[in-house]
Amino acid sequence: MKAAETMDLSQPAPVSSDPAEEYKSVCDFMRLYATLRFYQLALLLGTTGSIITALSSNAVRMSFARAEFLKTGGLVVSLVFLVMEFRATSYWHGLRDRGNELAQALRFRPFPTPSRWNPLTTSGAGFYLHAFIATLWLASLAFRLQLGL
Repeated sequence: MKAAETMDLSQPAPVSSDPAEEYKSVCDFMRLYATLRFYQLALLLGTTGSIITALSSNAVRMSFARAEFLKTGGLVVSLVFLVMEFRATSYWHGLRDRGNELAQALRFRPFPTPSRWNPLTTSGAGFYLHAFIATLWLASLAFRLQLGL
């Protein structure tokens, strides 16, 4: 596909010549996105833990600028991972919807379709965890600046 060409999302997806093969491919991509989201969560938690460890060192505690720089970095990193989580979940939901269309045509059992905002689903729990970590970084910045410490 050339860079100037764009996909017209208003048109229905083309009908596959082999729905079973497309269904298998959709399921493979769903697993790929689920794994990607798991790796992103591990990176977020590892990065957050590293920044917290650095913040507890004497060299950083003695310098207001270093601590605020690290906290700002933690906020930026957590916001980037929050956006990545949202986008990966959006793609996963699109794949799930296409998989359900194919499942209906193949008379397979469809995937469950709960709301993406339900905190009791993988998508919801992941999103809210990312948002919670970003909120904690924001609060740590605001609290320190408010106290003037």
